[in-house]
Amino acid sequence: MKIAIVTAMPEETGAVLQGAHQKKKGMVNGRHTCRCSITGHEIMLVEAGMGLLNAGWAATLAAEDKPDLIISAGFGGGVVAGLSVGEVVMAEQVLQWDGTGFEEVAVGFYGRNSAADAMALPRGCFITGDGILRKDELASHLTNANKPVVEMETAAVARVAAGNGIPFLGIRAISDAWDEELSFSINEFCDDTMRIRPAKVLATILKRPSIIPQLIRLARNSKAAAASLGKAMERLLKQI
Repeated sequence: MKIAIVTAMPEETGAVLQGAHQKKKGMVNGRHTCRCSITGHEIMLVEAGMGLLNAGWAATLAAEDKPDLIISAGFGGGVVAGLSVGEVVMAEQVLQWDGTGFEEVAVGFYGRNSAADAMALPRGCFITGDGILRKDELASHLTNANKPVVEMETAAVARVAAGNGIPFLGIRAISDAWDEELSFSINEFCDDTMRIRPAKVLATILKRPSIIPQLIRLARNSKAAAASLGKAMERLLKQI
């Protein structure tokens, strides 16, 4: 099968590619790409950078390759109690948060998410926002969402997939639990292309050293999420 995978950050890319063979890396418009083979599938991975705009661009590039499936893979945050750090969730619903409410994204899920059932993975509602969102605010607006997960790219990738008639899957490993409200803005760490820049991270830490314990905790949690994501992606690609 020919599969396109969109990630946002190097840590997510590394997790997805840990079982890859015959890697051929490239750059397109400053973004990393990799063509490879994983469990016999022909893979095209695009590391988009964070946010809806980057994810939409990456998914559009991937769609031009005419894949049989597009996967949005990465980390996410739990919104309500019930998901722990390192747990992996597959999307059964995709919402986009516009600052005041949710818009449901029409998604053509691959196999009606039979892969999630075969892998005994929980299904959840992915909530995409173009920045770090307060989980308590999101939770106050949710009614019947199952295992909500907040992230920054899925809605854009799902829209491009649906627009091109390509089946879609979303998979996220939890890197911050529901009771971890992030005390910084992603813009403080990123350049204009929504890519994390070490110099900006350092400048923010120097201005607000109180965030250091949270950054250390998030780094540890992201490592756990990456390990879980890598294992889940390998199982998923063997299953489909």
